[in-house]
Amino acid sequence: MRQRGKKEPINLVVVDSNFILLPFQYRINYLEEIEDKLEGSVRFIIYQQVLDELNSKRRRWKGRKFALQYDAGLRYLEEMKSRYDICVESKERKMAEEITDEFLLRKVKELKSANLRVFLATNDKRLRKQAREVKVNLIYLRQEKKLEIDFT
Repeated sequence: MRQRGKKEPINLVVVDSNFILLPFQYRINYLEEIEDKLEGSVRFIIYQQVLDELNSKRRRWKGRKFALQYDAGLRYLEEMKSRYDICVESKERKMAEEITDEFLLRKVKELKSANLRVFLATNDKRLRKQAREVKVNLIYLRQEKKLEIDFT
């Protein structure tokens, strides 16, 4: 039971491209699971840069499987907008010399430096290692079935 008058923490969860594909790949409602696991309110941030990267992959890869996963991931997000606080941030773009992973790492570091409670939701091992080095909280899929949260 929550105490009256006590302000709940706000959790900002920055979502990487591989998380957007989880509902179709592994039948995981990651938004619900994350919200259940974190204390306080949760805002999911998806940068347009991430969606652009997925769309670019979809155009490059001629395989139908990726297109189905991508479309299902976007449908999932659209259907969940009424239940969860999902913000698609279209103003922020990567710098010319940055790749999307570097952009995400820069954004979570900026949010963290503003004294915000920030999590990076990614399954990318290299990106998780880099995030740990700068002490960013992580959310990732373990054993293809459950979400793990690492607090730094």
